[in-house]
Amino acid sequence: MNPSQFRELKYEVDQGVALVTLNRPEKGNLWGGPMAVEYRWALHQADQDPDVRVLVLTGAGGTFCAGADVATLDAISDGNGAYEKERATLPPYPPGTSPALRHNHTAPLAIGVPIIAAIEGACAGAGFVVATYADLRVVSESARITTAFARFGLPAEYGIGWLLPRIVGIPNALDLLYDTRTRSGAEVAELGWAQRVHSEGEVVPAALAYARRLARESSSQSLRTMKRQVFVDANGDLDDAYRRSVEDMNAALAHPDLRVGISAQRKRSAPDFLT
Repeated sequence: MNPSQFRELKYEVDQGVALVTLNRPEKGNLWGGPMAVEYRWALHQADQDPDVRVLVLTGAGGTFCAGADVATLDAISDGNGAYEKERATLPPYPPGTSPALRHNHTAPLAIGVPIIAAIEGACAGAGFVVATYADLRVVSESARITTAFARFGLPAEYGIGWLLPRIVGIPNALDLLYDTRTRSGAEVAELGWAQRVHSEGEVVPAALAYARRLARESSSQSLRTMKRQVFVDANGDLDDAYRRSVEDMNAALAHPDLRVGISAQRKRSAPDFLT
């Protein structure tokens, strides 16, 4: 599947940044099987495209993602919890992907391209899961964010119980999971879930500006390596992580990006890795 075949996502590339937009605004960008499949292909496309250094994920119509499609939940409930997984062709995982990251929701951690979620409006349930699996989150002050799981008798879905404490700490993770009240962007930023807060209407432009600066001034090789170090190496043995970081350093010393950085340093200017 390529971006021209997407029906529930929009995919655009400019200045080293892929902008992926959940595109069901008339339904609050509710998450479902087709959207999940297209998102996997969007991640694969970005990861394979040498012109893409950073990915920004957002939602159309002033809403990030209001949750899972309730029609799907109704069908599962009516079937006493039974459901049939959609059969769809999915892209391959990057070579060497660990078993823990070979799942639809953990796949964003496996790709080398950093992902920034730009969140306005509602971000609930399944939307919260998708945003949590991004590398970073930029939110509007007035965003409406809730885990929502306990409200439906559901657990912390799709590994969030493992990932969320690593982002905000155990007590804050439990507070977010136990208490389903809606929180503002400012509140979740105080907890550490969001890294930047902007006024409504400024979130996507600010996220794109940040992503474009990373694409231009930060080595793509460095970004990819650092992401793997944080999401993969850090969950293993310290000695193994240290030894692999030495291997990474030796590889970086022979990489062309080093010359770009040294040249910019000599000129006392910001490096430009896009030229």
